Amino acid sequence: MSTTSVTLTTLPDNLTTETASNTTVLEAVTKAGIQITTPCGHIAHCGKCRVVVTDGVSPPSEAERAILSPEDLAEGIRLACQTHLMEDASVFVPSASRATEMRVLIGGKPRQVPFDPALNKKSVTWTEQTLGNAISEFDHLNRLMDVRADLTVDLPCLRSLPAICRESNEVTGVVCGERLIAVESGDTTSRCYGLACDVGTTTVVGTLVDLITGREMGSASSINNQTQYGHDVISRINHTLEQGTGLADLQQAVVDTLNLVIEKLLTSLDIDPEAVYEMTVVGNATMVHFLLGIPARSLGFLPYVPVVNHAMDVEAQSLGIRINPSANIHVLPSIAGFVGADTVGALLTAGMDENDGTIQLLADVGTNCEIVLRQDDRLIACSTPAGPAFEGARIKHGMYALPGAIEQVALDEDCTCKVIGRGPPQGICGSGLVDIGAELFRTGMIDETGRLLTADELDREVSASLSSRLVEENGDLQFVLATTETAQPIALTQRDVRELQVAKAAIRSGIDALLAATGLQPSNVSNLYLAGGFGSYLNKEHAIRLGMIPDMPLDRIKFIGNAAIVGAKLALISQEMRRRARQVAETAEHLQLADRPDFQMRFADAMMFM
Repeated sequence: MSTTSVTLTTLPDNLTTETASNTTVLEAVTKAGIQITTPCGHIAHCGKCRVVVTDGVSPPSEAERAILSPEDLAEGIRLACQTHLMEDASVFVPSASRATEMRVLIGGKPRQVPFDPALNKKSVTWTEQTLGNAISEFDHLNRLMDVRADLTVDLPCLRSLPAICRESNEVTGVVCGERLIAVESGDTTSRCYGLACDVGTTTVVGTLVDLITGREMGSASSINNQTQYGHDVISRINHTLEQGTGLADLQQAVVDTLNLVIEKLLTSLDIDPEAVYEMTVVGNATMVHFLLGIPARSLGFLPYVPVVNHAMDVEAQSLGIRINPSANIHVLPSIAGFVGADTVGALLTAGMDENDGTIQLLADVGTNCEIVLRQDDRLIACSTPAGPAFEGARIKHGMYALPGAIEQVALDEDCTCKVIGRGPPQGICGSGLVDIGAELFRTGMIDETGRLLTADELDREVSASLSSRLVEENGDLQFVLATTETAQPIALTQRDVRELQVAKAAIRSGIDALLAATGLQPSNVSNLYLAGGFGSYLNKEHAIRLGMIPDMPLDRIKFIGNAAIVGAKLALISQEMRRRARQVAETAEHLQLADRPDFQMRFADAMMFM
């Protein structure tokens, strides 16, 4: 039976795509190359994938009627994940629903290491052999290059060797570790690049490095295409279990994202993909499994163990990564199921692979928060599910750190907001969520339990302007921070406050659990490193006021940026850093918080505002 095709036009981009009828608007828009925010993974819980479409689509579903108001539906506002195309249609995708221009922190704390990449090129003059001392052409090339006696060779390289050695007198061998991965005609030693990539749950970042000089050439990033299958790793693991093509879907999505980042980066620098011979990758264990096409079911159920923790080396062509087909993809090792290669990279960046005699703490703040403590020769790590609140999910007016997101909030006589991009506000991102929570608590508009107070309960010192921002909607109290261009309120609801409490309690209880396990106090900590894009935009004082992190001198709290990508770069340019990454992963202890009898009490205490 044939399937009817329909055409969808996306506005304001004016892009058209043809798809099968009964396809969701979300699937069709994604096919057109536009990414829509879908933190709940298509189950119509978040209400973030709003679009405007009036004709040619299915009637509103029950899920849509539960989330959208009658006024929204009358205006053609629909959820892209629930709305099916029945005929040709046009859909307007507002900027607040898009996930393509998220502010991504690409830099991080620098660290000086010996420049000793695993990848090198050597040019030699090819000489013909004589009958008396003839050996195989590979052994002859190896002898001419004089790189290492135990050099091995890949089959594609062997197949190309005869023709290339006869094209010119000059031949260049490309060696990665102990492998000859390519042979090129002429002297190409001036063209040698590598990529460092951080495959995050939400974003993918790539940095190109000149492996001759060690110089960073540029960076690019993109929203991880896997977000269409859910904002968190559990939603994505469930997709692989519920759909026959689920694992292939997730692998293809992340490979497509990496190729998009690589294409943007190489095109901007006018560099041939064939000149990129190695790529180092960090990411949490689930992202690594999906990239390699390894089933991740074991990470979704107790005791949350990965299939593999070790460092992996695979050829680019086996994954469909569009660089030199024989390029080596080196994936850094993980510590445990939810303390992944990205944490190992962050530890390298912070210098916590070495014992400097001080107590060091690292907290990589994201959807999942990884926390590591260094005490003498001991490394102990744990992870806590901070949840997606800091990235806008489950927050009524939450959003990614896109233009239009409120990123800073101050309460005085009135509410003052700073917006990313300096345009009109559209929602609240993670740093703005922390700010408004801390400021409402400071001014007494939220009590220690996290309850929003009514105007009648407020202290007289709270200004009339602030108290007037407390309004009820459908019986729920909320604080209005600002309004959109169309005069729609952007508010923090009581439910949002509870989501904030859960997220900040997860981080604090993890830190407290590590300190308790080692018999330490916050005063013993010399440095608390905050890593990750969100962590780097935090207001330190507000994070302390919320009880998200311990009260300590501000100069001991240090932002180290996207430490994971810096760690990937260190592993790209230094074989010693790869050795240390393996050592860190093998020797770090994993504290399983679910086994701690006091953890639930500790978590409950951390829910309180302090």
